[in-house]
Amino acid sequence: MPKVSVIVPVYNVADFLPRCLDSILAQTEPDIEVILVDDGATDESPAILAGYAARDGRFRCVHKENGGLSSARNAGITQATGKYLLLVDGDDWIAPTLVADAWAAAETHNAEQVLWNYQKAYGDHVSSPHLPLKAEVIDIGQLGLPGYFYRYWFPYIHGQEAWSKLYRRDIVQAYGLAFAPTQEIFAEDTLFSAMYLLHTRTLVALDAPYVYYRQRADGLMSATKPRLAARLIALALRYAEYAAHAGYGRALRYVLPMLLYQLAVAGLSGDPSNEDAARALLDAKDNATLRGLLRRLLWGGALPAYLLRTGKGVRTQLRARAFAWAWLGGHEGMALRLAGRRKV
Repeated sequence: MPKVSVIVPVYNVADFLPRCLDSILAQTEPDIEVILVDDGATDESPAILAGYAARDGRFRCVHKENGGLSSARNAGITQATGKYLLLVDGDDWIAPTLVADAWAAAETHNAEQVLWNYQKAYGDHVSSPHLPLKAEVIDIGQLGLPGYFYRYWFPYIHGQEAWSKLYRRDIVQAYGLAFAPTQEIFAEDTLFSAMYLLHTRTLVALDAPYVYYRQRADGLMSATKPRLAARLIALALRYAEYAAHAGYGRALRYVLPMLLYQLAVAGLSGDPSNEDAARALLDAKDNATLRGLLRRLLWGGALPAYLLRTGKGVRTQLRARAFAWAWLGGHEGMALRLAGRRKV
């Protein structure tokens, strides 16, 4: 069993792929397998992958019809045999000691998860480290899941990207964790990371930046995001249902309403279509899980707990309560305005 399975989903990134794969070749820890998932690429990417597989026996190719990033990652996970999983996007590159340092941190502290900082890579420079995290070992069993969300998740201190974390493969397999289709869920990394967090007891944060996250004008995050509101609301509801099924519904009873609120506001304010944003409110408002979360946001202890633990002010409380009331009451136009959408 290799120490780490490095999974690289690839779709039409031939211009950037060699730098990515060279950075994996340069890892100071040799005990790895590298699963190259060709997601139906139509450029020179398959030929590049074949060249690296012929050059190094640790590299092997998986070819599939185009199904999107989540599908490619899932295909790689099913092929993995390593103790840990590391996801590297085909247009990014990684520091040479990433595998060695992440592996050592996981083994030293018997951690289910290791995460690290990253830098954004532009055409002629890279940014300073992006996350305000510090090197530490976190006992989530002692801190509590709500405490982790308030301290690290909501303020985006640790990030939620799948490529900034080391996962235990046995945990992913035991709980059937997989990346959701992007046509159903926006920010599939967020959902996967949040689900995995429920099965994490010890987490190690490394403050050094190990990933160079390429910024592309034609990249997924720069593209228009159709049905953004519907897909972010679906993320919140799917996570709430997963948490309940996993036995964490009560522990997260104050966290989940605020997660719904943050995601819904982000989706409703950023959706490229007025019609789609309004439709997302209408389509979800009769969902029993959603109504329960909104009631807890309106009348329960979710907002006081959030304000107490994060230091947010009265304005957040008033706006969140008004938003919940408008959505529950079928006042879609008001809900959209409260979410920050100027044109309704």
